Amino acid sequence: MNILQQEKASMENITVGRSGSSRKGSFRLGLGVDGAKDHTVIELGSITIDTHKFLLSGGEREKKLHPLTNSLSPRQMKSLSALCDTILPSVDKFVDTSDESVTKFYQTSASMAGTPQRIGGMISEKLKHPLTGLMKLVLWLLSTWFGTFIFCGMACLSTKFPFIHTYPHLPMDKRQEIMRSWSLSYIPHFRMLFRTIKLLTLLIFFTQIDESEDNVSWKAIGYCGPDPEFKAQLNYHFLHGTSKAEQEDKEDEHAAEVIGPLYKGLVLLNYPRDITADALRRFGFPVSVNRRKHKAVPNLSSPSMVIQCDAVVVGSGSGGGVIAGVLAKAGYKVLVLEKGGYSARNNLSLLEGPTMEQMYLNGGMVASDDMGMFILSGSTVGGGSAINWSACIKTPQHVCKEWCDKHGLELFESKLYREALDAVCEKMKVQSEIEDEGFNNAILRRGCEEMGYPVSNIPRNSPSDHYCGWCCMGCKDGRKKGTSETWLVELVKSGNGAILPGCEAIKVLHKKKEGRDRKIACGVAFEFQHKGSRDICVVESKVTIVACGTLSTPALLKRSGLRNKNIGRHLHLHPVTMAWGYFPNAGSASEVWPEAYKKSYEGGIMTAMSTVVAEFEQSGYGAVIQTPALHPGMFSVVTPWTSGTDIRDRMRKFPRTAHIFALARDQGSGTVESPNRISYQMANADEESLKKGIEKVLRILAAAGAEEIGTHHNKGRTLNVKQVSYNEFEKFVKEESSRPLRDLSTPLCSAHQMGSCRMGCNAKQSVVNQTGETWEVEGLYVADASVFPTALGVNPMVTVQAIAYCTAQSVVEVLRRKRSK
Repeated sequence: MNILQQEKASMENITVGRSGSSRKGSFRLGLGVDGAKDHTVIELGSITIDTHKFLLSGGEREKKLHPLTNSLSPRQMKSLSALCDTILPSVDKFVDTSDESVTKFYQTSASMAGTPQRIGGMISEKLKHPLTGLMKLVLWLLSTWFGTFIFCGMACLSTKFPFIHTYPHLPMDKRQEIMRSWSLSYIPHFRMLFRTIKLLTLLIFFTQIDESEDNVSWKAIGYCGPDPEFKAQLNYHFLHGTSKAEQEDKEDEHAAEVIGPLYKGLVLLNYPRDITADALRRFGFPVSVNRRKHKAVPNLSSPSMVIQCDAVVVGSGSGGGVIAGVLAKAGYKVLVLEKGGYSARNNLSLLEGPTMEQMYLNGGMVASDDMGMFILSGSTVGGGSAINWSACIKTPQHVCKEWCDKHGLELFESKLYREALDAVCEKMKVQSEIEDEGFNNAILRRGCEEMGYPVSNIPRNSPSDHYCGWCCMGCKDGRKKGTSETWLVELVKSGNGAILPGCEAIKVLHKKKEGRDRKIACGVAFEFQHKGSRDICVVESKVTIVACGTLSTPALLKRSGLRNKNIGRHLHLHPVTMAWGYFPNAGSASEVWPEAYKKSYEGGIMTAMSTVVAEFEQSGYGAVIQTPALHPGMFSVVTPWTSGTDIRDRMRKFPRTAHIFALARDQGSGTVESPNRISYQMANADEESLKKGIEKVLRILAAAGAEEIGTHHNKGRTLNVKQVSYNEFEKFVKEESSRPLRDLSTPLCSAHQMGSCRMGCNAKQSVVNQTGETWEVEGLYVADASVFPTALGVNPMVTVQAIAYCTAQSVVEVLRRKRSK
């Protein structure tokens, strides 16, 4: 019986008291406000659970992802299996090799790996996209002769009975021919179907793991899985540990090193209500517990707990984390609500699939309504700052000027904002030096230098020797200074705050007060799962700060009764498109560049950037050129598919294939109702910016020495640079960079979302004023990237934090006035 099972079995015998009590069950949780080395201790009958030691032991790693229930019918599953095996069939004819792992990789089909069953569970339980229902219908139709004829046309006809074959019964060559026709079809819904099947099949196949945390493809494609240094670090900790004396002397230092510095400030909600309430009281929060009847269902009028504080902050990312830290340090009681979980350093998996499930919004499965844009957004303690790529670029001066002059926001050319930019960069220890540049960035830099394009170092919140390519899966050692390593640490150290992970705000509470035109915010209601059922609590606060991200903040405001027509509109996504170059490591070591030891998935993710098509000095609306983090799952999703053999051949080149992208400062915009309902239309000007960017990227890759180059267009064309003439090269670059980008033929991605509750100087054009307060509800503030007046054009973390820092100063002044009354 593991520790979690023991906890559950003993939960009924808990009583509450002081640590060291002789009672059968007792509890002590605290943040030692007097500086004492306090931590969580829960005694359950004869079993003692020390949350501090529980995290140190890696106890959270016991929480494996539960298999999803597949509710698809046998007919739907038969179609799904056929589709998945069309993308990844068993291939017997491939380049001869004596490597057994390569042979196994080619011969293992998607269904042999169990991929369709996993996708079936995901469609049944996890996918919340508006087209999920249509997808289920298509799977059923493809199991019928008339449905197959609709989708496949003449390709499903035969001269033999039954003359029209269903999709699962078609031969493989016919199925692949049909799949290719869908990818290039004039009918958008066929291209949507292709994109969905390709995305799900490849992403799941290349990220699924077995009991030994391995994948059938990884050895064959040259991927090591989790960071080897991290695995060695964990093994050393678990095998050697520390002595009792060492633990007493170095307890705090050891804890911070292994599990991170927030362990004293967390309140986990999976314990009985009395224990949670007692924990919150020890942080200084008044709490009342509702003693309902056993079967009573909690609701807004009868919550299980009511917690009082000065400020409640919804979200712990670059906005919420900053404002929580500033308020707590100023002496106010702050409660942070976070929808995602807390991934302590030793509880990180650094595995792509599990990380997306645990640390990304909707498990990383977010896309626009028409599948035109793949969207990645963090959902964990620390928000996007926990899984982003470290870039820390200050708000460009031309953007500050535009926001001030065109949008009437004097804040952005004020001394306060300049001080805020400096303050947040200092807090994150931002610096620009690089000791050893990773594979992708070295190629970007050399290509730019060869072409005479401008290239510069990207400031980062990690040290110069931070050679890590797994930052998109959490920081294993705390050297990347996201909010969970900076501002939230300040919250915890102040003794004035606590963080509640795993809870979702459902409504901002507000009331009408006589003599006031606007309603006044008075707290938040939130829900969480407790013993398998939904529970509801209420936080009563003097001010309320919503910082749950550009995709989630609008839905919360609308659920709370706000009616401003700008809520959810003006969504900007910084659309991204990529090109690739293959740099083989065959030949003598002295001739191989980048160095043979370098791999595409290792090294600092972002250290170099070019502004060759950024137009900073002209319109301000161009594209910057940077590099991504692509582990096998995401690499396979953007890689063109033309056949089951070709995709495997491309994946075999994975560790030496560089990717460089163009990111547009988009003038086009969209709307967001919730993370599951996003519509977005890229403007013509944005498409042209990306085309110019891709043209430069292809030249950069070739100039850096790529043997082979290409884009991600569904046709999958490639060019061997070493074997063509200048004219052939120019023709290829011109053709590939001029292809349309809005017709679902090329994957577009977004890792930055902004503008859905934009800041402005009046309620007709914006949702909040320049202090961050909503026009409709007094005491309700928004502090995330949704307040950006327009798209930013560069990585937004510093700008989000700087705006939140300024908003925090306004909130401190409001709380000071309330306290003095």
